[in-house]
Amino acid sequence: MISDTIYEHLKDISYKKINSLLEPVTIIEPNSSVSRIINQLSKNDSYDAFCLNGKSVLTTNVRALLLGKDIIAMKVKPFLETIPALTLRDNIQKAANVMNHYRIRTVPVVDNGEIIGGIKAEKILRLLSSEDNKWIKANLIFTKNPITISSEKSLSTARKIMTLKRIDHLPVQNKGIIKQVLTSYHILHALIPHESLGRRAIGMKKIRNLQSKIGNIGTTRIPKCVPDDNLNSILEKMLKTNTTCCLVNLRGNLLGIITYRDIMSLLSIKMETEIPLYIVGVPEDQRNVDLITSKFTKTLKRIQKVYSEIQEAKISIKQQRSGSKKAGKFDVSIMVTTPHHSPYIYKEVGFDLSKVLENLSQKLLRNLSKRSKRRSKTSIRKMNLPITAL
Repeated sequence: MISDTIYEHLKDISYKKINSLLEPVTIIEPNSSVSRIINQLSKNDSYDAFCLNGKSVLTTNVRALLLGKDIIAMKVKPFLETIPALTLRDNIQKAANVMNHYRIRTVPVVDNGEIIGGIKAEKILRLLSSEDNKWIKANLIFTKNPITISSEKSLSTARKIMTLKRIDHLPVQNKGIIKQVLTSYHILHALIPHESLGRRAIGMKKIRNLQSKIGNIGTTRIPKCVPDDNLNSILEKMLKTNTTCCLVNLRGNLLGIITYRDIMSLLSIKMETEIPLYIVGVPEDQRNVDLITSKFTKTLKRIQKVYSEIQEAKISIKQQRSGSKKAGKFDVSIMVTTPHHSPYIYKEVGFDLSKVLENLSQKLLRNLSKRSKRRSKTSIRKMNLPITAL
């Protein structure tokens, strides 16, 4: 398979230690206002910001802050999300894996209880550009059918799409032609128009508010390629223009888009995202704990393919006994935590623990799969947005 070939080709980079790529990151205080965090991100030309909460690392980013309404008064705490940190012993593959799963561009590195820096996607892309990747073509990595938006739509509509779909780039159509790309940085600029958002904000105009039409807001300096262009050529264009995406065109039609995440996924093809799983209350005489853990872990991995936001899962088991009976029904509950919703909780009771967990796993998989489909339909259909076709 081509994915296996790419994996072998990039294996040396994937297994390279991150210590030589360490760079400063934006450190914030969890009690700061959203406006202050935006100012810090602007000043440091950063997409992500981090802070410590005990032993946990919390993060927020430009796209997450788009949900802010009263940014002058609001604190950043509601926009913080727990993410895994790296150590100096970790490799680039693990960094790429965290970036892909949490849709961030920098992964923090912790040493002796402090955030000492981070690994940035741009630095990894520069490392990739030094390799001979001319046989890896755009059609192997681009995201097909990118969501586009009309220049007549409002910035508020664009913000809604970005937050619902968790994307940072919206190609803008004007009379059927892609004129520019609107990014999450441009939307953030609409929240505090008096602030500058650094070199990433190329093409920004003065914006009155989120109800304004998109018009010509966005950047026109987005590189373009055709499906047969190679990865080296694409990386060179993106790094030269200092942009985070590349549009894939063919005979004047938009076929797809290549972002940092699409390229970083090449480094984590064979690395499965680990979801923390906690099991509480397993009976001492239960011999199939490993089997239960293994089966539920596989369920979580299956769910990730359609619902990638899972942060952790917890299984609580209580055995109901009456009198002196050793055996009894198992009262099992599963709680799944995601960053933007209340925890999903499922419960079931039965005599066969393995069967109860299997039923709960199927229920969880079925319900979250349906939720993912509903959310996708809402974000596209309700907004009456055009989707370019192949």
